[in-house]
Amino acid sequence: MAQRTTVKKLQGQVAIITGGGRGIGAAAGHLLAAAGAAVVLTARSDDQIEAVAREIRGAGAKAIAVPCDVANPDQIEEVVEAALTQFDRVDILVNNAGTVWPVEQVFEADPEEWAYNIHCNLIGPFQMARNVLPIMIEQRYGRILNITSGAADSVVPGWSAYSAAKAGLNVLTRYLAAELQAEGVTGLTVNALAPGMVDTEMQADIRSIDTYDSGLDFSRFHEAHHQGSLLSPETAARLIYWLVGPWSRQRSGEIFSRADAHWLAKVEEDLA
Repeated sequence: MAQRTTVKKLQGQVAIITGGGRGIGAAAGHLLAAAGAAVVLTARSDDQIEAVAREIRGAGAKAIAVPCDVANPDQIEEVVEAALTQFDRVDILVNNAGTVWPVEQVFEADPEEWAYNIHCNLIGPFQMARNVLPIMIEQRYGRILNITSGAADSVVPGWSAYSAAKAGLNVLTRYLAAELQAEGVTGLTVNALAPGMVDTEMQADIRSIDTYDSGLDFSRFHEAHHQGSLLSPETAARLIYWLVGPWSRQRSGEIFSRADAHWLAKVEEDLA
C-alpha cells in the first residue's frame, strides 16, 4: 500500500495510542494526527513518546506524551485523565502496546514474566477500554481497536503467553462489542487488527534469539525478513486509520486480518 495525502477525516477527535513511542504506534500517531486528530501517546519509554509527540507538533498537529506501563491500572487512569484535561474528550483508543516475552516452553518460563505478558497484552487493553468506555458512551461515539496477532489461532512451542493473551484479546473484543450492542449503545465500534509480521524493533529482537541455544524454531521470522515480506509500520498505520475512521461505523466485534485480500482492497479504495 502506498502512502497518500491524508484527508482530515478525524478532525476534532482525540486518540489515545498505547505503545506510541516506536513502530506501529508511532506510525499510527503520525497518521491519525495528519488526519486531524489530537493524539495522546503513551508507553513506558518517556523519551521515545516525547520525541514522537514533538515531531507531530512540529508538523502542526496536536500531541502529548504521557508515560505509562499498561500493566499498571493507576498509570492507565492518569493517561485518560491527561487526555480529558488537555483535550476534553476521547474518541479513539488504539490498544497497541505489547510484549512477546517470554518465548520459552511453559515448564521453563519464569512465572512472573509469563504473567506480565498477560497483563500487558490482555489486562492492559481491558483496563484501557474500561476507562474510556464511559466517556465514549456519554459522547455516543467511539472507536476501540485492539492490535492482535495470528498467534491467537496458532500453537507454536514457546509462544504460550503471547498466544494466550492475544486469543483472550480477540474474545474480549467480541464481548465488548456484543455487550454494547445488547445495551443498545450506538456510535461505538470495538474491533481488532492482526497486521501480520511488521518491520519493527520487536521483530528484530525476535530474530536476535539464537535458535540453536533456545531449542525453538524462529526460522519463519528470518525468512520473512530475508524475503522482504515484513509489513511497514506506515502501512499498518493505514489499516488502523481505516478501522478508527468513519469507514468502520458498520463493523464491530470483528477480527480484521491483513490476510483478508477483499478487506485490503476495500481499504485501498476508501483511502485512495
